[in-house]
Amino acid sequence: MQNKRYPKGRFMGLGIAIGLPLGIPIGLLLGMIAIGPVIGVVIGLGIGTYMEKKHNPNPLPLAAEEEERRKKIMMALGAFFLLGVLAFVALYMMVGIN
Repeated sequence: MQNKRYPKGRFMGLGIAIGLPLGIPIGLLLGMIAIGPVIGVVIGLGIGTYMEKKHNPNPLPLAAEEEERRKKIMMALGAFFLLGVLAFVALYMMVGIN
């Protein structure tokens, strides 16, 4: 049987999709609901990395347009993450003052 080749990063998305639902109950058990998705993403990254190495050792190269699109998406996600951290810090400071 011939091994199929997939684009780079295909299994990372699948791993995160698997890990996220696993992390949410963990966050509920810990009593910190907001930490659950973070734990799930970390678990998913581990699963995705494992799957990527096992099932896709020689990935297909991405087209220049696809690579540029992924860079833009990562920049947008990074900006949203930074905005969320700043909002969290601002909220924490406002609650701490009162």
